[in-house]
Parts: sequence; C-alpha cells; structure tokens
Amino acid sequence: MTPPPPSAYWPLIIIGTGFAGLSLALQRMNGGQEDFIVLEQAQSPGGTWRDNGYPGCACDVPSHLYSLSCAPAWDWQKKYAEAPDIEAYLAHLAHSLGSRIRYRAQVKSASWQAQKQLWQVELNDGSQLTCRFLVAGVGPLSEPAWPDLPGVENFTGPLLHTARWPKNQDLNGQRVGLIGTGASAIQVGPALAPKVAQLIIFQRTAPWVVDRKDHPYTSGTRRLLRKSPFLRRTYRTWLYLTRELKGLAFLWPNLMRKIEGSVRRDLAHKIANPQLRQKIMPRTPMGCKRILLSDTWWSTLELPHVTLETDPIHHIEATHLVTETGTRYALDALVLATGFRYQDNPMARLFKGEEGITLEEFWKEQRSAYLGMMMPSFPNFFLLTGPFSGLGHNSIVFMIECQTRWIQSALAHVAALGKSEFKVRAQVYAAFSNEMNRRSKNTLWMQGCQSWYLDPAGRNTALWPGLSLSYWWRTRRFNVQDFEYA
Repeated sequence: MTPPPPSAYWPLIIIGTGFAGLSLALQRMNGGQEDFIVLEQAQSPGGTWRDNGYPGCACDVPSHLYSLSCAPAWDWQKKYAEAPDIEAYLAHLAHSLGSRIRYRAQVKSASWQAQKQLWQVELNDGSQLTCRFLVAGVGPLSEPAWPDLPGVENFTGPLLHTARWPKNQDLNGQRVGLIGTGASAIQVGPALAPKVAQLIIFQRTAPWVVDRKDHPYTSGTRRLLRKSPFLRRTYRTWLYLTRELKGLAFLWPNLMRKIEGSVRRDLAHKIANPQLRQKIMPRTPMGCKRILLSDTWWSTLELPHVTLETDPIHHIEATHLVTETGTRYALDALVLATGFRYQDNPMARLFKGEEGITLEEFWKEQRSAYLGMMMPSFPNFFLLTGPFSGLGHNSIVFMIECQTRWIQSALAHVAALGKSEFKVRAQVYAAFSNEMNRRSKNTLWMQGCQSWYLDPAGRNTALWPGLSLSYWWRTRRFNVQDFEYA
C-alpha cells in the first residue's frame, strides 16, 4: 500500500501538549523514533495548566512527584507548584521537541479508514492528515462544565469560569460571587478574598478539606535537589510511597472512617463560629468525593467580608443572584468553579471508529477502556488518562508514564508481528469492564455521593479501583493474545 505524501502522512499522530502527549512524544524522541507529530490546538503548550490560569491555581500533588521521570531536574520553588511554574515546566519539555509540535492545529474530526488501515484527521483549517496510529492525549478534564442556572444569560458583569480564566482579569474592589466549593474554588476563593470588597461563596455540598502543609523550598534544598539525581530519586520515591499507603483508605472504608473522625474533631476546634462550623461540616463519607488540600480555605471563610451561602440558587438577574429563600446578593462579577464535563465530554464526538461509530456512541452504555486506553471498535487508537485510569490518592503523571510505556511496547510488538492494524478483543474489553465495575463496588466512591467520578447509573468510570502499583503491574508488559491483528 502506497502511503500518502510525507507532508500529509505520519506513522503516529499525538493530540495534545499536556503531560500525557509530551510524555509519549519525549519517550519516542529519546528512543530515536522521530516518526510522529504532535497536534496542539492552542498557540502554546501546557494543556490544562495553560487554560486554568485562575488566581491561586496550583497542584495538589507534590511538585517532585508531579513531573516526568525522564525530565525530573526542574527547579521547583515550593512543595506544591503553582500553575505558572507547571506551565513553564511543560513549555521547557515542549521546546525540546521543536518542530515536532504543530501549534494552532485544532482537530475537527478523526475517522478510521478501514480499507487503508489509516486514521484520517481533519483540522479546523480544512487541512487533512493521515496516520497509522492515533493517540488522544487531550485529557478527560478539559471541557468546562457550565452550570444550568436560570437567568445566567442576563448577568451583565464578568462571567468567569476557572477552567477558562482570561489573562489579566481585574476584580479588585468588586463584589464577587463564587459558585462551587470544589478543587478550583478552594484555591481561587482564598486568592480573591484579599482583593475584593465582598466575596459570597455558594455551596451545595460541604467538601472535605485537609491541610496541605505547603511551604517554599530553601535555596539550599533547591540546589541539592537540582544537582543530585540520587536525592531527587529518593525524595520522589518517598513522596510516591507515602501517598500510595494513603490510597489504602479509599479501598477499605473502615480505615477511612477512623481518619474521618480525626478530621471532624480537628474541624470542630478550628472553626470558632458555631453557625459556620455547621455549614462546613461535611455530610458525606470522607473520600466519597475528592479530598481537597488547602492551608487557607478555613481562614478565608472566617473573614468579615466573606459569606458562605448554603441556600440553593434560584435564579440570576442582571446584577443580582437570588437564592431559593429569597435572599438577594448584589454582584459585580460571578466566578464559576464548577469543574469539567467528564461523563459527556464533547471530545468523544470527534473520533469515529469502525463503521463510523463515534466514541460517544460506543460509550452509550458505559464509558470504559481496556487499561484506560483502548476500545474494540477503534483500531490503532489510544486514549491517555481514559476511563478507569484516574487516581484519587497519587500522581496522575505516574499513570500517564505507565500508559505511554505500554503504548511504546504495543507499537513495537505490532511492528515485530509485521501487522498494520490491531485492536483489543471484544471479550477482553468486556471482561476488563466487568472487573472494574466489580472492584469499584466496595470503594468509598460508591458510598452514596454524587460526583464526576460516577456515570448516570452510579458506576465509577473515572478512577482506577486499586493502588497505582497494581496498575503498573498490569501495564508492565503487552499481552499479545488480548488483541486482534490485521
């Protein structure tokens, strides 16, 4: 079969320049395989760390663990890196790939061409590329979830989403409403509080928030970690193992209940105001939703110009937000800290597999992917951080590197077999999905919470129901018999 012209054909196309896409690209480049191109819709790399530029945005995984093992020598300023530092790190990684990254290349659609055994990728500018293998490294948390609030279209002030924060947004001296108390809210709220005239936080569910214990590294510590590979590896390993041990509590609810009791007692001592204490005391099991880390959330709620409102929102007017009890809040700006569209991410509509079925249609019954990466009707197609490969206790970068190493092994095996096409067997995919559902049943995530981890049927489809070490074990080798070849 004669391939298309070199300018339009690539053996491998990678979509996205976040941790996932860059990890695979760097592994191939470092292995002397320059047979790929990376497509990035924006004009700069960084993925979610480029787009989530809201005040206070930071990682809740320690910096030295939230980095690629092939590129650990970075001068991290703090234990928990802020978004600009992570974006700079990713830009540094992307720079080493040079012209292998094509910016302003937004994918409009990607379709499997069965007769040619190729993927056809159409970009928004009308150009087309083809490739033998396609990897989607866009991440499941990329599309903002805009809440359905009656009258929100009538609001005349700035309407800001934390996942699409505009550069140089000035809210100084304004009356700001913050909707949500999740991961981004507990960061943006404390960052805005010192600057605004009034901050009204609208809470639906009280989150579990524990101390992050963040601190800047001393110049001496930074110098040692930067110059000593042994110390970096030792520190990174210690960070990983301590978080892996904490993961046991998510799998054994009785263990988490003991931790929960201790955290409740700590909260009772921290919050002096009894009315506020009642509002912030969680009513869901600890770990059922994401456990949040902050050193400033509780003190922010106690500021005199900050109000925590727990009445449901009824509607929004041009300059006011009105609760169901009739309380009216005059607002100059509204911040939506409402997360991402995970279960119905529109990216799933872009990929069409065998017989033109979209990924969204394929997932109609349940979102799933073998090892979080492959589906039966999508030959030569890989997801990075797909269903069942997220984590609630450790670094997602560890999972990403497990996946990119597995993809490297898969591509090598297919080449060694002299085949042009492969896909996971339907029965293997079904068995994996059933296993994930069975193993998820007794985890904390299935204890009655409503969270983005769960699909409409109440099944966990986001997180790996085990320790990340068990995922590493499952992906350490490529099982040839699990796939069909052509």
